[in-house]
Amino acid sequence: MVRKELEQEFLNQLTSNEDMVHKICNIYASSYEEKQDLKQEIIYQLWRSYPSFRGESKFQTWMYRVALNTALYFNRNKPLLTTDLRNIQIEEDNSLKELKEELQKLYRAIRTLNQIDRAIIFLYLERHGYEEIGNIVGITAKNVGVRIVRIKDKLKQLILNQD
Repeated sequence: MVRKELEQEFLNQLTSNEDMVHKICNIYASSYEEKQDLKQEIIYQLWRSYPSFRGESKFQTWMYRVALNTALYFNRNKPLLTTDLRNIQIEEDNSLKELKEELQKLYRAIRTLNQIDRAIIFLYLERHGYEEIGNIVGITAKNVGVRIVRIKDKLKQLILNQD
């Protein structure tokens, strides 16, 4: 394939899956600068690995695997952050404000999980099936189910302890 065609094909795939990259950055990085650095690293690793994509799985599954592995590697020597201190100063109705607060609690709790559990719960929240999650993180579908139950229990406790 000609390089220009390869670049265009890659950009099309990246554009159609950019939300996934954004969500992974939100889960694995806390500050704006870290998110931008991680996003850049994920895109670089995807481009670097793109010629070796063999089509044995769906493109999105392959992309998740590369992006999650990049995020795990990116964070391997960084301490886990347990709080996100950004203040939102927007006037909004109470229900929307409460929803945002609950979502922030969930993200804070997710950030305290180990890296593999973060990947599993992220994929679960993205509505991927156990089989696909297992393929992406390298465990059995049955193990995914067991871990999701445990992760949910842990998240409930973490959120309750935040109050």
